[in-house]
Amino acid sequence: MNFFCRILGHTWTPVTDNPKISWNTNDEGLVLTARPAGEVRFYDECLRCRERREVQVKRRVPAPSAK
Repeated sequence: MNFFCRILGHTWTPVTDNPKISWNTNDEGLVLTARPAGEVRFYDECLRCRERREVQVKRRVPAPSAK
């Protein structure tokens, strides 16, 4: 932990880990298909000491349709 983080506290900023996408052809070799290497992960990262804490993502619930 950084000296300034101990005195002033952390300065958190949102950060994402976005894995690379691998592009492969289908069985016939004609069409490219995307396969993600992993899930996107969301973090808060301190600007001073680079400490990370994982953030739980709140998913939006779709509004009920009007009848």
